[in-house]
Amino acid sequence: MLELFAKLYNFLAGVFPLIIVLGVIVLVHELGHFIAARLMKVKVETFSFGFGKRLLGKKFGDTDVRLSLIPLGGYVKMAGEEDFEAKDPKPYEFQAKNRAQKIFILIAGPAMNMILAFLVLLGIYLGGVEVETYKSAPPRLGYVDKDSAAHKAGLQKGDLILEIAGDKIPNWKELELTIASNPNDDLDVEYERQGKIEKTKLRVAVMTRQNLNPAGIFWGYKTRIHVVDKGRPAAKGGMKKGDIILKINDKEVSLFELKDTITSSAGQPLQFLLKRGKETVSLEITPAEIDGEWKIGIEMRPYAATVKKKYGFFAAIGRSGEEVVRLTSLTFMAIKKLVTGKIAATHVSGPIEIARVSRDAMDSGASNFLLLIAFLSLHIGLLNLLPIPVLDGGHLLIYSIESIIRRDFNPKVKIALMNVGFFLLVALMAFAILNDIAKTLPNGWSSFWPF
Repeated sequence: MLELFAKLYNFLAGVFPLIIVLGVIVLVHELGHFIAARLMKVKVETFSFGFGKRLLGKKFGDTDVRLSLIPLGGYVKMAGEEDFEAKDPKPYEFQAKNRAQKIFILIAGPAMNMILAFLVLLGIYLGGVEVETYKSAPPRLGYVDKDSAAHKAGLQKGDLILEIAGDKIPNWKELELTIASNPNDDLDVEYERQGKIEKTKLRVAVMTRQNLNPAGIFWGYKTRIHVVDKGRPAAKGGMKKGDIILKINDKEVSLFELKDTITSSAGQPLQFLLKRGKETVSLEITPAEIDGEWKIGIEMRPYAATVKKKYGFFAAIGRSGEEVVRLTSLTFMAIKKLVTGKIAATHVSGPIEIARVSRDAMDSGASNFLLLIAFLSLHIGLLNLLPIPVLDGGHLLIYSIESIIRRDFNPKVKIALMNVGFFLLVALMAFAILNDIAKTLPNGWSSFWPF
């Protein structure tokens, strides 16, 4: 029984953040359609959070505001919205409005998502953001993963990246952004090694969830202790969760070098210098042989020092606007690279993955959780503008073409396009859910077809 309650708790703990994230985003999106419809004097029959069976709700004027069974989205139903063949629509029906009014109603939903993203970012910047200090540091490589694209290109720990594809790379933030936005590309790299300028060609891999760093280059992260196993050497030696490893035997050791340093100790005592809060602590820990390897019994996470940066009101407005523009550009760039195959289709995420990310963001603090809401709100707003029938963008495309040719499409053509769009949307959702499941299986998609 206790195990059943534990599983139920873990399930709810994962679903609850997802409902909050999607709830806020969907509510704002549909509120945009609702406000625009009422401004254009269109009757709104239903304002639903969720899909499927109506669970509860209340009628406000002509509108039934309801909570439905499946809380993964929502919708606004306007009078006469889908009646493409209406000969004499009532003045309060959607189809009775001119094309400009229809376009205004449709675009209001995505616009509200973008406004939400901007306002959330504005609040975050006004309150202050934690910035990793290394992001503004010169891009000197702290670690190069073996068998990675960077290793094959001849890059080594200690190399200073100067240019990529002819563009100056002044800091780590620019380096990470350049790598992330050019998957499956050949990039000309200029770097400095021991005072000498060198050049190479870096073939960046396709980005997947398992390969979030397709070049294989990292800053020299320190190690933060995430879990200390009871009864193991680390626990016996006094190591605690949250400790940051600064040095081992008076030598600075990065996250990537830690395992080899412990394994190669062959059971000899190691002197750890740790940061614990504002103090430094020295501990002697002797690795033990566990599962055929020398270990101390810890789980680790990367650590980089951060500073809190606050912005004035007008600076925060400018910074929020810049971030919205940057994320918009990256979103369309990602869509382009997904279509051209430069980003693997397995990088697409569905509700299961969003639930996991939402829970992680909530666990890591309010700022990261709000940042996730802003990020997803902007993306959902932009994706709704894609010219796919059923989505807002599909309707916008149809009404825009009708405005140009100055006549309506045949109603049967519209209905057919909506049916095709609905099929594509369901297929995409099914793929995203299966892809989320595949990410948790040992052999990925191959696990669905064991033969």
